[in-house]
Amino acid sequence: MKPAGWRRVVRLPLALLPAEADLPILRGPARGCRWIVGSAPHGAWLGSLERDKLARFAAALQSGATVWDVGANVGLFTLPAALGVGPAGRVVAFEPFPANLDFLDRHVALNGLSNVTVVRAAVGAEDGWLTMSEGSSPSEFHADPTGAWRLPTVGLDAWRSASSAEAPAVVKIDVEGAEAEVLAGGAATFAEFHPTLFLALHSEMAREACGSYLSDWGYRISSLDHEPPERSVEWLAEYDPPHR
Repeated sequence: MKPAGWRRVVRLPLALLPAEADLPILRGPARGCRWIVGSAPHGAWLGSLERDKLARFAAALQSGATVWDVGANVGLFTLPAALGVGPAGRVVAFEPFPANLDFLDRHVALNGLSNVTVVRAAVGAEDGWLTMSEGSSPSEFHADPTGAWRLPTVGLDAWRSASSAEAPAVVKIDVEGAEAEVLAGGAATFAEFHPTLFLALHSEMAREACGSYLSDWGYRISSLDHEPPERSVEWLAEYDPPHR
């Protein structure tokens, strides 16, 4: 049997799992957390989905810190963030899509994560409203002027001021092309507090715009996907203070 055939055979039992079943995550920084099977590809609970990025993300977390998960989807990064910062820390998960929010809420409740706050909005350059589309999967929910969904947006600086929230130590941003708008809306926070940033970038335009912001704020950019930063779709941005 060819390798592809073996993979199909191995995957057959996974197809029999009820979508509503919740199983323990088998590997990675959220190991042991309960996960709803139908909320994401099976790699989420098997521990293979975004494995390397999750490991780097978890390594940046410290007990008692604040983490912002911008574009939280169903909680793949929210859960390990909540474990990593512990009861004294705080995770704020920003997500606009109702179907994703349902799973995100259930994952938070299933695991008793009292240190997670869910903000039910997209993140952009400013507070307002945004028209969005689902894309080919819930993980590809994105801004689209012809979309069927009109949902609220928040700018991170305005939201932090209104909520009196702690500044973050780590921020993950995965927003299907609106990364530069997220940085613009949080410019004061990023320029003053310099949290470590994990960015998923979805276009050359986004790389250029985000790179310009990060350079102005004193960040050093490295790649998380074994490509040079100018071609990478996954960035790690860390503050590089001026040397005196």
